[in-house]
Parts: sequence; C-alpha cells; structure tokens
Amino acid sequence: MKLGMAFALVAGGALGGLHPLGETATAAAVSAQAQSQTQLQNQIYQALTARKGVLNLTYAGGIQELKKAIEPALNAAIEQDPYIHYTMKGYAYSLRGTSASSSAELKLTYRETAQQSAYVHQKVGETLKQITTPDMNDHLKVKAIHDWVVRSLKYDQTLSKFTAYDGLKTGSAVCQGYALLTYDLLKQAGFETNIVEGYVEGTAHAWNMVKLGGKWYQLDTTWDDPVPDRGDRVSTAYYLVTDSQLKRDHVWTSANYPQAVTLYADTLNALAAKGVTVAKELRTLLGYNNASSDSAAVVSTASMLRQVVKQADSRGESQTSFQYKGTREELKTDLRSLTGQGISGIRYTSKALEGTNNWRVTLYWK
Repeated sequence: MKLGMAFALVAGGALGGLHPLGETATAAAVSAQAQSQTQLQNQIYQALTARKGVLNLTYAGGIQELKKAIEPALNAAIEQDPYIHYTMKGYAYSLRGTSASSSAELKLTYRETAQQSAYVHQKVGETLKQITTPDMNDHLKVKAIHDWVVRSLKYDQTLSKFTAYDGLKTGSAVCQGYALLTYDLLKQAGFETNIVEGYVEGTAHAWNMVKLGGKWYQLDTTWDDPVPDRGDRVSTAYYLVTDSQLKRDHVWTSANYPQAVTLYADTLNALAAKGVTVAKELRTLLGYNNASSDSAAVVSTASMLRQVVKQADSRGESQTSFQYKGTREELKTDLRSLTGQGISGIRYTSKALEGTNNWRVTLYWK
C-alpha cells in the first residue's frame, strides 16, 4: 500500500480506430499490399516496429471486406508486442475503394520515436552487463533487475512521463514507464514477461508478470518504489507475488494473462531444501524465514504499534518490520496514531501473508 500516490496509464486501453490524433505523424510514409487480414496485420506490425507515421495499404478485396479486416488487424498488430502496445499514442485511418478493390491510409503516433526506443534497448543491454553476471542464476537476475529499476527511477508526480525513454533520460516516469523499462530488461535478459493493465483504487495502473522456473509471478516495480522516493531503499512488498496476494489492492482482467498461483516463498523453500545457497540468501533477504520472529510480536492495536516504533526509534533505527493483524483500513487508522509521537515522514509497505488475514508491514520514518 502507498500513501499519497497517483498513477496514470495512457496507451493500450485508449487505442481505437478513427480516434482523433493529438499531433501530426512526422515519420515517413510507407506503402504495402495485402491480400488477407493476416497480411494486413503483418504489414501494420512492420510499420509499427519501424515507428512509421503513415502507412498506405492496398487491399485485394472490396471496401466492405477491408472495413471488416482493418480493425482486427490493427489491434492484433499492436498487441503483438507489449512494448509497441504501450508506446503507442493513437491511430486513425481512412478507407477508399469499390466492391472489387480498396485502400487504406493509416496515421500512427507514438510516445517514443524509433531512435528513442533504440536508445532504450541499447541502454538496457548495457545495464544488464553491469547488474548481472554469467554465474548468476535466474532468481538473482530477476532480483537485480527489480532493484535496479526501483533505485534508478522516481515516480513522476507531474503525470507526464509515460515511457522507458523518459525514465532513463530524466530519472522519473509514471507506472507505464516503470513497466516498460522492467519489461525490456526482463526480455533482454531472456525471461518470458508481459505488461499487465489494470486498476488500483480506481486509478489506471500497469505492472509486469515474469515467468521464472516455469512459474508465473506478478511484479510491480512502481509500487515497490513509494512516494516520496527512498533513494537506495528497495521494497519487495510486490516482488514475485501470486494473483491472490496482488488482488488485495490490484484489479485486472485475469483471463487476459497467465495465472500466478505459486508462492515464491514455497519456491525458495524447495530450492533451499535441495541445497541451493542463493535460495537461502533470498529467503532471508525477502523475510520469508522470519515468520517465527514476526509471529512472536504480532501488532493488532494502535498502542502496540506505538510501542514497536518507540523501541526501534530508541535504538536509533528509522524503520521496522512486523506482522499486523487486521484490515488494511485498520492499519491506516493505527498508523495515524503515530502523529504527535515525534515521528514524521511516515511511509510503509505491506504484503498480505498467504493463508492468514495478517500483513507483513515495513514502516519507515524520519
């Protein structure tokens, strides 16, 4: 959960044929011929890949056939590549023809130019060489990618920076930029991944899924980077979680994406049982083997919370982790009770504990 954070998502869900364009496409026009809907899709996809601004198509069929084929072909071409999908800004088209032959002019606009996307892909490749090594296993690589994105980006509170290019050039982006950069890093590192589109508290949001060890997991780098930015501190509240864990505060159309049903803690426990050293290290780093210590001091009231924070603060610490028993709204109410206790700049992350009604909370303050 985050306090005082807004999100913006402008791309895939907003796309549609005959939508007015906000700007004139400037990329050079390209022409192509097509004899079927599949060929239409292929020609459109090639134009999208090259970030062409105008595509002139001739179709070996009447205008009524083209009318039926153009929209499905456009949508399929856009959805063929998630990176293209979420860097598209809009499109419009006009059709001409007779019952025997027809043509279409497509105007396409993007949030990233071809040169900007090439810059992103190059920088991602360079970054992967810096943050991963050949001897790292896949679990460590995914963690390195997640942590690098969280540390490198700040959330764009102006809600105007939507792309991975924006994030790399300015150091900030909205959730769409986080998801695009995470997607390209995972993709170039050899992982099967995608971008998920949904809502958090009624606001459009985007995040990622990644396939690791044959299992799918949800991954939200934006929500692991709370506002205000915490510099090098990295949260893992939304790191490799299941659908049921994420559904505590995220909403999406599950049928559109693979299922994430495997607890990452169980995955690491199984690997650790086989003697995989990095699994033991990750289990400790992610707090999965702290269940006994957490359960010994479960916070369930405002007074208990104040005592936990007071003890940590007296030791000169500015953060603490604990289990909380209660609803998310009750947690918010108890956190407000810290006001007036000499604690300021309060921020927190929370992760639902599978099989319980409890939360694992990490609390930060100044």
